[in-house]
Amino acid sequence: MKILRAESRATKSAPASNFTGTVFSDEVLKVTPPSRMRASAITFTPGARTNWHTHPLGQTLYCLSGIGRIQKEGEQVQALYPGDTVVIPPGVRHWHGAAPDRVFSHLAMSEDGPNGESTAWFEPVSEADYTATPQG
Repeated sequence: MKILRAESRATKSAPASNFTGTVFSDEVLKVTPPSRMRASAITFTPGARTNWHTHPLGQTLYCLSGIGRIQKEGEQVQALYPGDTVVIPPGVRHWHGAAPDRVFSHLAMSEDGPNGESTAWFEPVSEADYTATPQG
């Protein structure tokens, strides 16, 4: 058993190359072989969001606080609320982030692929996609 102390892991700003707006990341678990699991608590300021991206083995999001948004490519934007869990299948292009007027936090969990590959990042989300009226 190992205890990972919070004071040993500082909050990081998420890279502008993969996100729009101000986003903070708190590492919960990094990949430590033989496990391929990684997890981070992500906090999006109002209007902040990821770029379009995929995960080789999928991703699970557990919504912690605030109001968020998520969209699978080709589908309508969905609203996210505390306690919601989103299971994103492998290879599905999607984005997620905060509502325009709310902070949003989620726990993001995913596994690296068998050859160590992780998130594949793409272009920023358009304003039209982001500002579409969410379902839910």
